[in-house]
Formats: sequence, C-alpha cells, structure tokens
Amino acid sequence: MDYGFQLDPGETITRVVHRHIFDLVPTLAVAAVLALAAGGLAYMTGRFPETVPFPPFLSMLLIVIMIGLAALIVIIGVYVYRRNVLVFTNIHYVQVEQLALFQRRVSQLSFLRVEDVTGRRVGVIQSIFNFGDVQVQSAGEQEKFIFKNAPNPELLADEALQIHEKCLLEHPAAAPTP
Repeated sequence: MDYGFQLDPGETITRVVHRHIFDLVPTLAVAAVLALAAGGLAYMTGRFPETVPFPPFLSMLLIVIMIGLAALIVIIGVYVYRRNVLVFTNIHYVQVEQLALFQRRVSQLSFLRVEDVTGRRVGVIQSIFNFGDVQVQSAGEQEKFIFKNAPNPELLADEALQIHEKCLLEHPAAAPTP
C-alpha cells in the first residue's frame, strides 16, 4: 500500500499500525441512526400511510436518499479510518493522517531525533478497550507528533524507544548533540 512517503535506501518498514477500531464508532453510529430513520419512515409509509405527511413517491425517495447517505458515510468513514496509519521503519517514525476525504498530512521524523515517546490511555473506555495516544517529542523546534486512538499505546511507545536506541547504536555520529 502507498502510504504517501518514499523509503530511503536500506530503509525497511518494521511495523504499520492502524487506529483502534473504536475510532469508527461515531461514524457507524451516525450511519446507523440515518438507516434507522429510513427504516422507520419505510415502516410508517407501509403500515400507516395516512400519518406520513408526504406522498408515497416522495417518502420512497427520502428513504432511498437516507440509505444512500448512510452507505456513503460508512464508505468514507472506513476510507479515512484505513488511511490513518503510524509507520515504524528502521530509520523513521512516519505518521500519515487522513484528516478528511481530500485532506492528508504525512509527518516524518528520524528516530535519531526522538527525545521522548509516551503511550497514554485516558478514561474508562480507553482503559477497557486498550487504546490511546502515542506522543513523540523530537529534538529541535518541531511540534509533538500525536497519533490518536492507537491500539496498545504503551507497547507502541516502548517499541519506538527500542528502535530509537537501535538507531543510536547503528549511527552514533548522526545522533544530535545536546
């Protein structure tokens, strides 16, 4: 799969992480409400046509539009969900964020410049379902990298730190000086 960045010579992908499936819940909830509303309108139109303030043709058109819109919401939501990835290579930490259908951001950080990696779960839902944020602080003036709703955030933070330490051992001359 094309993640939106080029690998350097000798660079290999070691891990690809998608957001936790819980990230899809709001999208699926909106689509479900729309589908239930369409089902309710279909039931009312068929069972009690005198209570529906629209002619049958218009009711059916509304039902089709609501179901089509629900399907479109699910398709776009799954597309955006699948395109949000965190990629660990043997050299770089890469965060690909699909913010909307036509809005994408690819952030890349050398593991040599990593200063701190934190995995964090906040609240009951994140604790129960074991997902949270992975936050990477880099040397220099770059912003913090935050990958939201990652599964096993503490494990990912530990793995990132291990890759960082391995990079420092393999490339001691390239490490930033304090």
